[in-house]
Amino acid sequence: MKADPEYLTRFMGSLFPDQKRLGEIQAVYDNLTLLGQLLGAGTDITSMRQDFQELASVLLDQLAREHYKKAKLNLSSCARVAIDILVRNLFERTADIGFLATDNEIRTFAESVVADPMAARDEERLARLHSHFSEYVAKYSVYHNIMLLSPSGDVLAQLDPSNTVKQTSDRLLNEALTTSQGYVEIFRPTDLLPDEPSPLIYAYRVMADDGSRPVGVLCLCFRFMDECQRIFDSLVSEDDWTVITLLDPSGHVIASSDPYQFPLGARVEPVPDNECRIVRFAGREYLATTRQADPYQGYCGPGWLGHVMAPLNHAFEMAEASELSGVPDTILAGVLDVATLLGTALRDIPVRATTIQQELNRAVWNGNIWLARESNAHNSQFAKVLLREIGSTGVRTRNVFSESTNNLYKTVVSSVLFDCGAQAALAIDIMDRNLYERANDCRWWALSRVFREGLDGSQTQTPALRQKLTTVLRHINDLYTVYSNLILFDNSGRVVAVSNAAYNDRLGSVLGEAWVRPCLGLRDTQSYCVSDFSPSSLYADQATYVFAAAVRSVENDNPVGGIAIVFDSTSQFQAMLKDALPRQEDGTPVPNAFAVFADSDGRIIASTNPALPANGSIDVSDEFFTLQRGETTANIIAYDDIYYAVGSCKSAGYREYKSASDSYQKEIVALIFMPLSDRLADPRPQRMLRHGEAGEGRLLRQAGSQDTRDIASFYIGHNWYGIQPTSVVAAVDAERLTPIPGSSNWIVGCLMYEDNAISVVNIAAAIQAIRPPHERRRWSDGFSDKQQILVLKSVRHKVLFGLIVDRLAEVTEIETHRIEPVPSMLSDSQSMIESLVKPCEEDHERRILMVLSAEKILERCSLAEPHAQIAGQGAILGCV
Repeated sequence: MKADPEYLTRFMGSLFPDQKRLGEIQAVYDNLTLLGQLLGAGTDITSMRQDFQELASVLLDQLAREHYKKAKLNLSSCARVAIDILVRNLFERTADIGFLATDNEIRTFAESVVADPMAARDEERLARLHSHFSEYVAKYSVYHNIMLLSPSGDVLAQLDPSNTVKQTSDRLLNEALTTSQGYVEIFRPTDLLPDEPSPLIYAYRVMADDGSRPVGVLCLCFRFMDECQRIFDSLVSEDDWTVITLLDPSGHVIASSDPYQFPLGARVEPVPDNECRIVRFAGREYLATTRQADPYQGYCGPGWLGHVMAPLNHAFEMAEASELSGVPDTILAGVLDVATLLGTALRDIPVRATTIQQELNRAVWNGNIWLARESNAHNSQFAKVLLREIGSTGVRTRNVFSESTNNLYKTVVSSVLFDCGAQAALAIDIMDRNLYERANDCRWWALSRVFREGLDGSQTQTPALRQKLTTVLRHINDLYTVYSNLILFDNSGRVVAVSNAAYNDRLGSVLGEAWVRPCLGLRDTQSYCVSDFSPSSLYADQATYVFAAAVRSVENDNPVGGIAIVFDSTSQFQAMLKDALPRQEDGTPVPNAFAVFADSDGRIIASTNPALPANGSIDVSDEFFTLQRGETTANIIAYDDIYYAVGSCKSAGYREYKSASDSYQKEIVALIFMPLSDRLADPRPQRMLRHGEAGEGRLLRQAGSQDTRDIASFYIGHNWYGIQPTSVVAAVDAERLTPIPGSSNWIVGCLMYEDNAISVVNIAAAIQAIRPPHERRRWSDGFSDKQQILVLKSVRHKVLFGLIVDRLAEVTEIETHRIEPVPSMLSDSQSMIESLVKPCEEDHERRILMVLSAEKILERCSLAEPHAQIAGQGAILGCV
């Protein structure tokens, strides 16, 4: 069933407070609309009520969509990581079986049994082979058993003594003997491991020394359930209701993080097209998604699927913006100010909320103008209460939308933080698992009898011997393409053989690298050493890691040399980081996002950002490096002149690699950077004051005053002006203005008002109104107020005209003793001011309210002449 947003909102508990607040205000709008229609006087707010209802619906819909998107992101991330990590692991297994099948110890034993079946009962040789298997599993602990079969299906040797199988009739045997591929992979019931319902086995034929015929089949038995549990544990915490499953191509569960909810063998329906859907299982509804594995170096895995579900009643718990708890308020405010990840629908919400408030403010302003003109109306007290409630509702509208849109934007940003943290954890996990294999490889290859005998000082290293060693190295390197070079050196550090012909000039030279002596001094076959990440002449002077292990004498186990494997760090780390980059819905990387591997000192190991090369440094907060093993953190920072969401995760190792018993403990972190903006927010708050914030009415009124006069106030720029209510007809929206090209400097256009075309003037330049530069606009507050037009009337000239203002203030009573005429030095024929209002004692800014005259404005703008013309057009001054 498709995920219906309306149905899903029932399970989004964090939406309930927003629904409640918006519902309460909607009820207020319903009441005020009815009362306003009864009163008249410009207080009908029917259109504002409809706008609010529509915008509330849009807001709740966007909140639901973002909660759904974050929940989907969580499920999708788990599904993708689970299947991709497993497939990467299995890719390594396909190389293991191909190389181990060529092992000299295994081949020699199999050949001897073919020649003499009684050799299979030689206890000494069996013990030696068993020890060889044990050495392998001690390093490659992903396997629990190794089995060697004869071409006829007899079990010649195996590591696990509890498995008593002696012979197999499984078709695996014939497939391994005849396949043209480099391995056979099965996951199904088999008589080889009868106690396991569906073991995962990798098999390949063992060829005779001369390559003429197969002498056996080698099987590596993978710890499938153990590996799946490790993956699940890394993705699902104890208090997480998410269930991760792996499905076979037919949709049957082959592994489950919660087998009590989704048992093995249960059939579930995969979700197609990377979507999220509601599924029912065992009488319960889940939000579910399915992901296929991304191919890794051409390997697609067995066709399994990552399928992740969360019970609907818990699916949206993590959608709350908990990731923002550590983000500084100033940074968060800046991000909400200039974030580029907010779509058009999200950006429109505060704009539309501001429009509603402005319309309410205008209705209140016009109502107060009516009251000032009709002071003796029988219902004036009721009108005042109603207007006060409408004004209060406007403020509540803005506040509720401000808080709800803040919650919405925080949900969007927190989703990005969550994604960055999850991708950082993925990147470091990929790195740990990859380098775990490198530590295993060098130790296992060091046990090769060919190398041990070839480096033994008792043998003369002839050209034929060196060629033999080189051939083996190249064969290994062909199977394990993550290496740039494999180097075999003797006990003096002299290079004996290399796999990469480009470094043949190093043959016979003595290695001077710092890791050579520690390698030759390693205490046992489980030990290895790793170079610092630094430029190496063995890697074209680029920075890399070199893993090394001692090659020991066949006779006395003393070191006779070593093997060094040069990791192809440039391409491999780049591939790991690119795979971990945050993705868009179409699967492509987020533009300008980048990923970094760095050590605990901030020194870069690899980066997808060309401006951050390897061995450079990255200058970010210590909080991203001072983490515990396996700990993840995410935060927002200002970096490179924009805001980034940054996720960081410290290496925890994998299995024995970097475990407590491992001598190698280099601390590495993965960092994921995702851009949130294209600039930093202006730190200087220049937001214009909004209706009611300045407290103009409180500063104008004095309680208990008897002799007062009404003044309608407004702003032009930052300047505070007033006008007599008797000169005001109404305030209207400036969007109705029609520009008139070629008109005078005063006239900016005309406006149709009650079937009259009236001229509209702009006096800002004449009064030198101070306008701010780029006004700082916070998304939580919406945009600055749109301009308004005051429709004014001149009683003397019997003319209607419009005046552009930037914002309406209040219509209020002022004591007449505070109103003074304009001083004579300021009173000339050009002045449009008729009086000044002295500031009251409570106004600490000592602001003066300048009262304009409609008559003087008209005369100054040359609109008072009976035949005033506009750009050659007829007079369009409305008559009173």
